[in-house]
Amino acid sequence: MTESTQAKTAVSLQGWWRFDEPGGQEVADLSGNGHTLAPTGGPSRVGGGKFGGAYALDGATQWLSTSGPVVATDTSLSIAAWVRMDSAIVGDTPALKPDYYAVTAVSQDGPAQCPVYLGARLIDNPLGSGTGYTLRWNFTASPAEDDETGVEWAHAYSQRVIDASELDQWVLLVGVYSPSTSAVRLYVPGNDDEGFKRLPPAWPTWRSEGAFQLGRGWFKGEVADQWPGSIGQVRIYTGELTREDAARLYAEDSLSA
Repeated sequence: MTESTQAKTAVSLQGWWRFDEPGGQEVADLSGNGHTLAPTGGPSRVGGGKFGGAYALDGATQWLSTSGPVVATDTSLSIAAWVRMDSAIVGDTPALKPDYYAVTAVSQDGPAQCPVYLGARLIDNPLGSGTGYTLRWNFTASPAEDDETGVEWAHAYSQRVIDASELDQWVLLVGVYSPSTSAVRLYVPGNDDEGFKRLPPAWPTWRSEGAFQLGRGWFKGEVADQWPGSIGQVRIYTGELTREDAARLYAEDSLSA
């Protein structure tokens, strides 16, 4: 398997939320697995991406959570989420708060950190042109919290820098975590963009038992990286979505051929 090819593997839907309910209410899990989302901080319901509704979050005190884990994180998993950065929060150009290195739209809590984070991240000059950090769509995998081997976190990020043209616009992000093939992938099908990161051979997988989160991360045992905008329809699977699956979700809201 190379960076540009990926075999099709079976996927199983673990959670699915469309946000068609009135604002302020619990959000039903359409997968049938009972993972209801409850809002924190009074987020308001707004129009969604291409499919379903959405919730607008303030980037500080608002998010949505399940009561427990949704997916096993010590095996392959995939997350597909419609996200939007809102200029009312970030300003006229995409920028993070001081001392922020990332913002998280989807995660699942562990005791001190999350095994995966889907959202956007400041990346240090990845292509060798210019200096400093650029903000990119990103999917991160973190090693086990008790790992003492010094394995670094793995970031799969978009080749395109997030610029002002993407503010207030809905973007579908599809993150794929594959410890079996030692890979982390990100697909941004609306931009015909993607990212890839090879996991090191000694990568330590682990299973988080905390709640599934929309609109924030969890780091050093504290809420972190709150999402500065809106989140629309979200699906999470065991197994690995492909580039073609991501394109089909973007165009048709379905994995069916």
